[in-house]
Amino acid sequence: MKRPKLRKSSKRMSCSKRFKIQKRVREHNRKVKKEAKKGKQSGNYRKPKKDLSVPNSAPFKEDILREAELRKQQREELKNAQKLARQKEQEKKRKEKERSKSKAKKEAQKSAKKNRLSAKNPAQSFCIEVNKMIAASDVILEVLDSRDPLGSRCLQAEQAVLQSPNKRLVLVLNKTDLVPKDNIEKWLQILSNELPTVAFKCSTEVREKNLPSNERKMKSSAIDVSKGTVCHGRDSLLRVLRELRPSPEGGIKVGLMGFSNVGKSSLINSMKESRACNVGSLRGTTRFMQEVNIDESIRMIDSPSIVVSPDNPPVTLVMRSALQKETEDVLKSVEVILEHCDKQQIMLRYNIADFRSPSEFLDFLARRRGMLKKGAVADAEAAARLFLNDWMGARLSYHTPPAVSSSFHITNEQRAEMQKGVDVNALDEANESVIKGLNSPSPSSSILFSFSQMTSGVMDEAELQEEEPKPEEQEEEEHGDDGGEEEEDDDEGEGEEDIEEEKPQKTGESSADKQSDVGKKTAGKSVQFDKAEDADDAYDFNTDFF
Repeated sequence: MKRPKLRKSSKRMSCSKRFKIQKRVREHNRKVKKEAKKGKQSGNYRKPKKDLSVPNSAPFKEDILREAELRKQQREELKNAQKLARQKEQEKKRKEKERSKSKAKKEAQKSAKKNRLSAKNPAQSFCIEVNKMIAASDVILEVLDSRDPLGSRCLQAEQAVLQSPNKRLVLVLNKTDLVPKDNIEKWLQILSNELPTVAFKCSTEVREKNLPSNERKMKSSAIDVSKGTVCHGRDSLLRVLRELRPSPEGGIKVGLMGFSNVGKSSLINSMKESRACNVGSLRGTTRFMQEVNIDESIRMIDSPSIVVSPDNPPVTLVMRSALQKETEDVLKSVEVILEHCDKQQIMLRYNIADFRSPSEFLDFLARRRGMLKKGAVADAEAAARLFLNDWMGARLSYHTPPAVSSSFHITNEQRAEMQKGVDVNALDEANESVIKGLNSPSPSSSILFSFSQMTSGVMDEAELQEEEPKPEEQEEEEHGDDGGEEEEDDDEGEGEEDIEEEKPQKTGESSADKQSDVGKKTAGKSVQFDKAEDADDAYDFNTDFF
């Protein structure tokens, strides 16, 4: 028998009950929305909390209320203090931002002013930067070209360093791999008797990790493996600089000075073992002073070239001046250099035939290197630029004969002061080891350059201001001269017209004839088609065609 009420009750309900439930739900939701709108609350409605007041029957009611009020005031004060702190922090950040913007703007204006000064008068800018470098340095390295050590020394610059208190001057003989060993040994012996001299050879290779990707690919083809890419003399120079420190724990600032293309920036890159300074074969690559940290105690300062005085001989101006104009006669520069070179060695170096003049030498050189213009004409100007680039760069090997000591401007006291603290014997041994490790050329493959004397420089920018006129004044003078010529031409034209007007006109002369006569005077001989020909000279076409 089936037991009753064992089955579960059904969930079905009548329609009236279901509709009633839905109606109650809608009313409830409507009520919630209405109350939420009244209370200006967003989201779900929350019942207001009851105000928990202290009953009158509680003991110490007044103390409790007073303590609650005090806590409330403390919370308000803390809230206000936090608000003020946030406002002050925001104001501080805003001021720092404005200060950084103004600082960046001032630096941009300062750099723009420097660029304008350098573009307007680069010689004056170079003098200012060199003097700033000397004032900021403890030790000054005068970088010399081993091919012409005496010609790359500046008398005025050395005097400025020697007369400055607490300054030390050291000579660095760079590019020693381009000079025969006998010649460089004799020059080291002469210069070491005057000032501490370090033999140095810059590295032609920068570490691969410091090169961009595009330069890294071309690295193998850009390096001359026969010359060697290792830096020589770095350890000996570091030892000398550490010996010249004021204190063993203190640091030292080392400034570099010298003429253009002696290798100041390359020396810093070799000491840093990375490309810290921009280098190039063009003269005047370094325009402003730049500081580079070599290690924890040594900081080197790169500087522009020393300005060459215009009172120097022409060959010195050609070889040492960094401020050459584009309009300078390169053919004349080649002629000046060839005057002081051995002709046979020049012929062997460039593999050309015997020449009788510099122009013929450039013609042979241009044809040898394939520098031809249209019509197979030799490009002498391109050959001259090639010769000058070889001579000023680090490719051509030439040497000057050792000269007699030129230390007339250095006293015995100054010489002793400069050599104080330097281990001269250790320095001589280090220089000998540097020379032995070089792959130097033979005397027969190096060109003998017979001119060698100290170069005069300009250290005071006021002298340049007096000597060099401003570009604006030159432009005004040029415009003034042009204007005067135009006015004279106009006056002459007006005078001719007046004279022509005063002349009486011939009878039967037309205005066209008069214009043709005026054209004769101004234009000279020309073919005139509107001039009436005489009857005798007229050509009769009927004789040939009819």
